Amino acid sequence: MKTVTKTALANLKLNRGRNLISGFAILLTTLLIFFTITIGMAAGSVELAAVNVYYPTYHAMFRGVTEENVQRLESQNEIEAMGLREDFAYGVDDDADIGFYAMDEEGIRLSKIELEEGHFPREGKEIALSRGLLAEYGLEAGIGDQVTLPFQLVEDGGLGWQQEDTFRITGFLETDTDPENKAYGVICSLDYMRASVPAEDRAYRVLLRLKDTQEKGDGIETVDALEEKACEMGEDFGVDRDNVVVNTTYLLANYTDPGLYTGIGAIILVVVAAGVLCIYSIYYVSMVPKIQEYGRLRAMGATRRQVRQVVFREGLAVAFAALPAGLLLGSILARPVLFTIYKMADNVETAYTEPGMHQLCVELLEKGQVPILRWWIYLLTILAVLATVWLSLVKPMRLAARVSPVEAMRYQGGSSRKKDRRGYESLNISRLTRTNLGRNKRRTVLTVLTLGSIGILFMAVATVLSCASPKEIARQEFEGDYQIYVDSWEGDKMNPDRAWASLMKDNPLSSAFAEEVRSVPGVEEVKVRSWLTGSLPELDPEEQATTANVEGYEDSYKEAVLSGITEGTADWEELKRGEKIIMNQRLQHWFPELTAGSQVKLLLETEQGPVERTFEIAAVGAYPSGICGGNFLLPAESLARFTSANLSQTLVITVDKEQKEEAFQALDAMAQISPYLATDTYDTHLQTWESGMGIIALLGYAFLIVLGAIGIMNLVNTMINSIYTRKKELGMMQAIGLSERQLLGMMQMEGLFYTAGTLAVALGIGSLAGYGVFRYMKAENIMNVTSYHYPALPAVLLALVVALTQVLLTCAVSRSFRKMSLIDRIRYSE
Repeated sequence: MKTVTKTALANLKLNRGRNLISGFAILLTTLLIFFTITIGMAAGSVELAAVNVYYPTYHAMFRGVTEENVQRLESQNEIEAMGLREDFAYGVDDDADIGFYAMDEEGIRLSKIELEEGHFPREGKEIALSRGLLAEYGLEAGIGDQVTLPFQLVEDGGLGWQQEDTFRITGFLETDTDPENKAYGVICSLDYMRASVPAEDRAYRVLLRLKDTQEKGDGIETVDALEEKACEMGEDFGVDRDNVVVNTTYLLANYTDPGLYTGIGAIILVVVAAGVLCIYSIYYVSMVPKIQEYGRLRAMGATRRQVRQVVFREGLAVAFAALPAGLLLGSILARPVLFTIYKMADNVETAYTEPGMHQLCVELLEKGQVPILRWWIYLLTILAVLATVWLSLVKPMRLAARVSPVEAMRYQGGSSRKKDRRGYESLNISRLTRTNLGRNKRRTVLTVLTLGSIGILFMAVATVLSCASPKEIARQEFEGDYQIYVDSWEGDKMNPDRAWASLMKDNPLSSAFAEEVRSVPGVEEVKVRSWLTGSLPELDPEEQATTANVEGYEDSYKEAVLSGITEGTADWEELKRGEKIIMNQRLQHWFPELTAGSQVKLLLETEQGPVERTFEIAAVGAYPSGICGGNFLLPAESLARFTSANLSQTLVITVDKEQKEEAFQALDAMAQISPYLATDTYDTHLQTWESGMGIIALLGYAFLIVLGAIGIMNLVNTMINSIYTRKKELGMMQAIGLSERQLLGMMQMEGLFYTAGTLAVALGIGSLAGYGVFRYMKAENIMNVTSYHYPALPAVLLALVVALTQVLLTCAVSRSFRKMSLIDRIRYSE
């Protein structure tokens, strides 16, 4: 075996050019795999660290738990930790929300409440509060001082009479809670709450951390599993699913998200596939001139296994040289790349991100508090790269071992099947080029497909980025330039005034308010959309699938509503009668049996109670989220028949671009008259999508550039071997009259063929693949993509890069070839 190893090492030195090219391809493959795992896992680790700093650490919270069930829960073996919180009173103030919370020590710990000074309440009338609350009441006090605070106890789901009590301050909370909205909290002792609230009126919020009982076969491995386990436990103690609140953000960061590992695995498979294809192509193309050498080894007594080992050990030696370089480069770049990603994402705030979360991630990275490089990532990368190299060498090893010594002496890399040779009466550059390309069709096709496969990926990604235009996406999810809407939500027993059925009684979006908005300088148009919450009592009585909210539209929306119909027909005046309704197409995801002509029963929530009504579905329509947020659509006139209350939910405002800033300031001021009003702007959505798509584009194209570099290594190897393996042949042709200009022309034509073939595969199949991705994104409503835009600019850039690379490569190879004398070329391989 020493002889085999020495032969492999000798080949390593002899084939420096090929090994440098394949080594660079292995280095890039290593870098991509290492980056994919490191960035993916490190992003999770950074967010985990940020979440653990920022968020409470409980798994789930049970609301409305009785005193009896609290005692029963304490004896549950499946609970790792349990804390209590009772929201028993609300402070009295004209423009601030003040909650009085009684909590035990474990509840405080699980809620991540920190003190700036002092200690938490332990007994009696001790409290901890924020300095901002004292300022709100105009009080000055320190630790140990007594203050008198007004409050209302929670009684029968409402609030009792105002009362006052004197408390002793034992601590100041570290930060105010949402000081911009003037929301404050007062932490009290459980003793005081129990003395104030009878046992039968107590409705605790129980904070839970569940044990991972894997030995029983029900281990907590995913967020969904934990949520299901919490809901099952809640049912055992009289807590329905609506009152089980899962700490989703904390759980997603701390427990397995199968989507993360699936995504990382898919990217690694793409990289490995591209690496195998490219590295295999490099070795296969380089195998032609080496077959005769392996034949000589066979003639000297080497077995097939030994020949295979020579090829394998040579490839393995290249991998061992390139692997450390790739890992070192990845280790150096990992933290700066991750830091750059979070820095770019710092201004991206969506409904799924907490304000300041990305900035906290940046701070953790700057301080080096999150480990990014882990030993198992290096191990996985090494195993993946070695598997890539091995798969790449399987075919070349078999090819080298199966050729007999006699066949090896005359092997030229073409087909072994005998065919009648077709010649030409006269030769020209075009015929010489076709002859060379056709000599080894498999090599030619393999090179084109290898380069084309990278192009296909490039075009698919480019199509996604082209169709996902930030302006179009933002416009799909937001109508107009500015919106003022009623900020309501359902199912919050502690804030029943936020329910839409309650708000519609004294709706701040009155007709007078709408007229005031229309009078603001710069406002060009104001449209009103109304809203009624509902459910499907027959199809979804527990409301586990979705809601059946109905959105009402003014006559100005007639064309927009009717043009979105995809199934059935509807007449606007007929819809006003209130017997027929239009259904949003997305509802068919849960209830595919609902189609045009179906009967559907809705339970609509009004200020006077639920109203049950059966409609005929006149049509089904597809609407962007910016136009339709509900699952059913009706004219506002028809919707108003169900209640005398004001159902106006959103004012859609269009402003003059030249007066936008002044108009926005005036509208902001108007919206602040009521705590139930909120605002949103198109510019906010646009900025979010521009930042988000910028990050996606940067990562996507960077990934493809590295993959493209691997493919270019294959092209370099193909061109070099195509010329240098024919040195003797080309030298003899030059000896009988082939000029340097003709030789260069032949090389350029070969390069042109590879360029044209690559672009045909990349632009042809890639464009079809991109369109298929667009159709899928549109059908699944991914990123609000609705319009197809061919990525013309990326396609042109791809063509220019491939053509320029080919021209430069041809010039470099021809210049190197011309440095050899004619005699040296003819004597090559002797």
